Amino acid sequence: MRTPSRHLRVHRVVLTAAVLCVAVGTLSGCKAAPDPDTSDMQAPAVEDTPTPTETPPLFASNDEALAAAKAAYTKYLSAGDAAGATGSDSWNQYMALMTGTEHKDAVEARQLMDDRGWSFTGITLFDSMSVQSSQELTDSTWEVRTYLCLDLSATGTVNLAGESVVKPDRPLRVPMVVVFIAPDENSQQLLISESPVWSGSNFCS
Repeated sequence: MRTPSRHLRVHRVVLTAAVLCVAVGTLSGCKAAPDPDTSDMQAPAVEDTPTPTETPPLFASNDEALAAAKAAYTKYLSAGDAAGATGSDSWNQYMALMTGTEHKDAVEARQLMDDRGWSFTGITLFDSMSVQSSQELTDSTWEVRTYLCLDLSATGTVNLAGESVVKPDRPLRVPMVVVFIAPDENSQQLLISESPVWSGSNFCS
């Protein structure tokens, strides 16, 4: 699935700290995605959805969980495209789609961009999303863990002078682990809780 986005000089904040590391290599301690292992380019194995023992599952199958995750991530990217200044209505609507680590990383990434006078350009795409697991957690929330390929080939990052600050050798397709959380067992609204770069072999060649 490819997600359309707004074009040109919008303030892109959909790329969290992990992907900002890949794009421009600026955050302390961050690492770019590992080089692909050409002998093993398969996506990580998919696990079966656990069978509930007491209550019906939030999603009856991985297909249902995948559809909900795609919809949530599409909405997340769209909201990130439209997000204005910190504290604006559009920014708050974007932040409402996140929780946990993702929320924290988005705030830090936006602060870094603002401090350096940088802005993202172009469009961010994703494809090849698959569900690794979908299960109820001990606190009665529901977690959907997915893999996807984030496509950075049509994006850029520029300074106030309009000059590119991205690394010329940055990966253009980045394997990601995106984790979604449903706030409770009765809610099918999925919030993005984390989206680190996948540390294994690159399945997005």
